[in-house]
Amino acid sequence: MAKGNILINKSLSKEVENGKIVQTLPLIGFEGRMYPLFTPISPIHCSVCGNPIKPNENYSRSIISSYGIISCPTTYRICSNPKCRKHHTDMILGITGSANYSDEYLEKQKCVRYNGHCSLWNSQIIGETFTEGLTDDNSGRAPCPATLWSYEQKQGRISAQELSNQEINFNGTLYIDGYWVKSGWQTYIESRLGRKLTKKEWKKIRNKVIYVVATEDKVVLDFQITNHSPIYLELVPLLNRIRDRIPEKDLLKIVSDEDTAIIGAVKSIFPNVAHSFCVFHQLKNLTEKYLAVFGDIEEIPPLERELYELAKKLIFAETLIESSVCYNEVLELASRIKPSRASEKIIKHVKNIYFRNIELLKEGFIPETNNTMEQLFSLINSFIEQARSFKTKSGLSNFCYNLFSSMNKRCFNTGKWRGFSPLDRAKLKFG
Repeated sequence: MAKGNILINKSLSKEVENGKIVQTLPLIGFEGRMYPLFTPISPIHCSVCGNPIKPNENYSRSIISSYGIISCPTTYRICSNPKCRKHHTDMILGITGSANYSDEYLEKQKCVRYNGHCSLWNSQIIGETFTEGLTDDNSGRAPCPATLWSYEQKQGRISAQELSNQEINFNGTLYIDGYWVKSGWQTYIESRLGRKLTKKEWKKIRNKVIYVVATEDKVVLDFQITNHSPIYLELVPLLNRIRDRIPEKDLLKIVSDEDTAIIGAVKSIFPNVAHSFCVFHQLKNLTEKYLAVFGDIEEIPPLERELYELAKKLIFAETLIESSVCYNEVLELASRIKPSRASEKIIKHVKNIYFRNIELLKEGFIPETNNTMEQLFSLINSFIEQARSFKTKSGLSNFCYNLFSSMNKRCFNTGKWRGFSPLDRAKLKFG
């Protein structure tokens, strides 16, 4: 059925019997058989001594799920061996341990958190949406942030395994870049150090960098969390893991910015692989300086527009000679015109670019423009803005494992690859 041009999702339909909503629960496998979700499974033998166990007390557990709050009749049981008397409880399928949140509900919460850019602390609104109207007080429920955080840590270990075992389909080019993030629990660190930290010391300690390795199709392969100003040795473990997964003969090129830590690590681990430096930031800064004054590229006066084009040509120069020629042309043109406020900044900007890029060109680097990493980091940024800070490095690691695993499987909403994930796209193009 369809309403207008929108196909109706029949999986959301429900039956009504005697004025009550009836919804069939999905089946879940257990010991070779299929049971409805939330079925209580009773133990038969004691987990300690192996003797039979007997019922002790009946009670009902209320399980919060996206199907509503499910009341499950269960039984406390006790070992029949008087020397053991070990207590047991019924196991409810789809529930981890003694939690009152179902696994499928927590999984849905996790999907909302990563696909909807939702922080732990505002997940309550999302949770209430799932259960609104299905509870006695009609208010809905949501896992508390601590519960969702605990689930995220467990799921992080699974996501880590997924990333490390992920099949790699790519065109031979890898991209590496770093993103700044705040991490650390000040009171905990101070208690371990045995003293109070100054504001400057704490700022230095808490700033971390997430270095990410990805393909052109925005498939994340691995990452490393380092100190705020790492030496190249901190990135060597990351590139060693990449080398173990991708033979050097299959790696044609690595693209990064002018980060000295990345450059040093690549030289150390992949000495024979071509290394390009991304000039996306240089072009972006160049354009923004003109737009800040003229509002639109088309509004730039002719001579200053020529200066703008020469500056772009210098950024893309692939040889020392070409770069020097472009630089001299910029200086010669600047001497003939009365530069605007924007052009004065451009001339100063071009001088910095020239001396920085010429050192890279001397070492055999090639300029390249690609916003692969910029698009990946824009997604991370939307989380970081809400999370503000991560208490522990392990919590940040598990967050990243879950985020990158989710991003690799998340389908594009627009464009010619709409409906396909980055992993799907890479398999179709290069698999």
